Amino acid sequence: MLKIHVIDATHGDCLLLDFEHSKILIDCGPKSFKARRDVLANIEKILGENSVIDIAIVTHNDDDHIGGFEFLLDTSIKINTIVFNSLQDIPDIIQNSQKQISYNQDNALKQRLLAERGIKTLCLTRDSSPLIINDITLTTITPTAEALECMLNDANVQKEREEKKRRQKQISSSKTEEIKPEEALQKIQSGQDVFVKDPSITNKSSIGLVIQCGSFSGLFLGDAHAEDVIEGLTVLGFNNHQFDVVKISHHGSERNTNIESLSFLGKTEYILCANNEKHHHPNNITLARILHLDNTPTIHLSSNNPSLLEKINDFKKLGFSINESYPTNGVNTLCYEYK
Repeated sequence: MLKIHVIDATHGDCLLLDFEHSKILIDCGPKSFKARRDVLANIEKILGENSVIDIAIVTHNDDDHIGGFEFLLDTSIKINTIVFNSLQDIPDIIQNSQKQISYNQDNALKQRLLAERGIKTLCLTRDSSPLIINDITLTTITPTAEALECMLNDANVQKEREEKKRRQKQISSSKTEEIKPEEALQKIQSGQDVFVKDPSITNKSSIGLVIQCGSFSGLFLGDAHAEDVIEGLTVLGFNNHQFDVVKISHHGSERNTNIESLSFLGKTEYILCANNEKHHHPNNITLARILHLDNTPTIHLSSNNPSLLEKINDFKKLGFSINESYPTNGVNTLCYEYK
């Protein structure tokens, strides 16, 4: 029995896949004190005495995914391998001699992995061979080497970081309104749903993975871009593939999940890592897109924030039969057969 522990990382991502014989961690939430304290406590509780993670995956270097990793290294948990497209390694991946970028968290984590812990690190792109461990196959669908090359443009990255800070100040200083559920549904039904894609360079660099073991098949998307997900799955032969569960990209942002990508994936269960406190994630338009294609979806949530419960209930009041699950004591555990 596979257990997917969806850990409440406030507005971030943290998933621990327990295949009984192997443990895979995908992201570790933000670095803020309360978030990382709760995330690490739950990881330690789940692992118990045998505190070993076989593979830890840093999908990309945004704080709400990478932030907790450096503090994870301060625990007694042993990590055998970390998958991490560090900025320091990108020139080797794309065979470019210029090293320009310096994200603080990226560099700090890479330094600790190499200099202090000696943990084996791997870089993965869509061109990489599948990673196989104990009959578990991890196939990388994103990013491409070209997407990582974009990360080497220091000016663009710095501009993006400054823009994110500016937007955060705007959000915190003024209450922004989100489109209502019924309005979102009407927009889609009337053909007026215009998809505006995520412009983020760092999100485009996300490691998106198909993880398979026996009869189980799951898709874990980090903050990947919708068009890159479709392209990666197509190129690697996963079109018309049936997934047991999909971790929706970018906390359910309307800029990372469109009707086309949902139609491409077909009927599946969804994991949404968000607490409705940043950017209204998961966005109402994203939920409406899901419900437009499946009026009885199964959605597993990482948070039981009251405002998130209210958001889901607002859609249920419109007549949809959503089969949702929420965490207990900070963890939402999903079970799948794989043998």
